[in-house]
Amino acid sequence: METTIDRSALEELRAGLRGDAHAPGEEGYDAGRRAFNLNAHQHPALVVMAAGPADVVAAVRLAREQGLGVGVLATGHGVASPCDEGVLINTSRMRGVRVDPEAQSARVEPGALWADVIPEAQAHGLAGLLGSSSGTGVVGYTLGGGFGWLGRKYGFNAGSIREADVIPADGELLRVSAYEHPDLFWGLKGGGGNFGVVTSLEFALYPLTTVYGGNLFYPVERAAEVLDLYGRWIDTLPDEMTTAVAFLNFPPLPVIPEPLRGGSFVSVRGCYCGNPPEAGEELLEPWREFGEPRVDTFGAMPYQQIDTISMDPHDPIAAYGHHELLSGLTPEASDKLVEVAGAGSNSPLILLEVRQLGGALERPSADLSPIGRRDSRFVMNGVGAAPTPEVVQAHLAYVAEEMRPYETGATFANFLELDGASAERVQAAYSPEDWERLVALKDRYDPENLFRFNRNIPPSSNE
Repeated sequence: METTIDRSALEELRAGLRGDAHAPGEEGYDAGRRAFNLNAHQHPALVVMAAGPADVVAAVRLAREQGLGVGVLATGHGVASPCDEGVLINTSRMRGVRVDPEAQSARVEPGALWADVIPEAQAHGLAGLLGSSSGTGVVGYTLGGGFGWLGRKYGFNAGSIREADVIPADGELLRVSAYEHPDLFWGLKGGGGNFGVVTSLEFALYPLTTVYGGNLFYPVERAAEVLDLYGRWIDTLPDEMTTAVAFLNFPPLPVIPEPLRGGSFVSVRGCYCGNPPEAGEELLEPWREFGEPRVDTFGAMPYQQIDTISMDPHDPIAAYGHHELLSGLTPEASDKLVEVAGAGSNSPLILLEVRQLGGALERPSADLSPIGRRDSRFVMNGVGAAPTPEVVQAHLAYVAEEMRPYETGATFANFLELDGASAERVQAAYSPEDWERLVALKDRYDPENLFRFNRNIPPSSNE
């Protein structure tokens, strides 16, 4: 039975909005609920296209009064739990960005993308800790931890948060920082959207305009050799260098450049953010001795181009993903990776990436960590696209099972999506001590679990 909202309450909401509200069947409803991942099918009772914090307050209060849950959507790159029969607050119209060069910080609204932040920050020689794509929303990415090619040097972007405006379940705006509501401030830095809707987020920026990065693409038949050298090479690297090794199956599409188009490769990818950037070339010496890659994109590049390292798609895609955290890249683990993703594996995945952790990502125990086990050394992330979801999902499950001896059992909050965001998987993103503290925060700020369409941390009454 479809959930409907009291008509008079809906009309009262609409009368006070600067933005819009769309019920099922109305124009704007489908566009408002659509996520970047086209496999994230959401059927909310109402979509509120918020134009400012007051619209968010009104939507939260309406949901509470109507006994409905609240979901938040900016870009939908990472939909953990579809907002079915709830109130979906779409923040994509709230994209304001303000950079303070003296404080070396940025303040963003909840719909801002990294693509909005980068030019504003770079005008002052500053950079933020974006992930693999500049098309990702800043706030959602940050609340789940958020790390990319600068992670081993600077850590999670959640650790760079300085202040936030939050609307919790009671609908009253809170200013949150290390000095105001410090318990909630701790929970925001990796606890996801479990405690309220963030309508403004301030975080640190770092002096950086140029990096040295790229990919070395080798034929997938050389995967065993590549993994052998990679496993030894990374032990020699400074924290300024963040790396990954990836199995890639490129579709035969015109947008893919030759000679990658339609081919299968193993790629060594990385980013050096030290000074001078060109010093990163010296770190590649073992690979220069290894042999000529099919394609070499490494070089000094403007920070604005950093997302070309991961080559994430810019257009919406119907994809399925699964990730696990690995304790190491032993010879046995490398052999298994070749077996599940290398030549002859018939892997249907677009990507199977093993991303390096360590460095500043190993946070002091006083900070919340969105990676639940500190003995994790790599994140293994597999992604496959429809139109053959059964084949993709079966292979992702096969990869996870075959790699089980090398997994730590932990998860990374930001990589939990759709069916993978089960209660057990969400809890595995935090240490037992952090989880207990997060549940206590939930009891205080959202005891009825109003904010449940997310990587959910349930209150103790729901456990």
